[in-house]
Amino acid sequence: MSENTSTIAARAPVPSPAVLDTMVKIIMAQTDMSHDDVVSALDCTNYDLKRVIREYMTGGASASASASASVSNSTSVNQLRFSEIRKFMDKSDEQYYRRQEMTKIYNQVLEKKKAEAAAAGAGAGAGDSVSNL
Repeated sequence: MSENTSTIAARAPVPSPAVLDTMVKIIMAQTDMSHDDVVSALDCTNYDLKRVIREYMTGGASASASASASVSNSTSVNQLRFSEIRKFMDKSDEQYYRRQEMTKIYNQVLEKKKAEAAAAGAGAGAGDSVSNL
């Protein structure tokens, strides 16, 4: 009896024509597939809308091929997304600290020039007061 139950669960019922038409429109909007291709792909995937689009995006690989590809390829789409975010954050972090370091050096040079100008001004001012005496 368990064999009978697993066979029933393995095959999804055919959706109503209205639902099927809606699914076809959604898939055709997301892909470049023709109406006949979409209907046959839905039939092959037990009317799994997401799976049809996913297989189209991965190059039309069959279910077994895409499963083995995902096992051999250790990075999922989500991992790729977060690795790109991490790279972006690392780059901006590096640029931030570089700007902070440049600002620190700029301020040190500016303070040194101000000190030199103040010393030159004080020396000139002291020289004027001595010469006036």
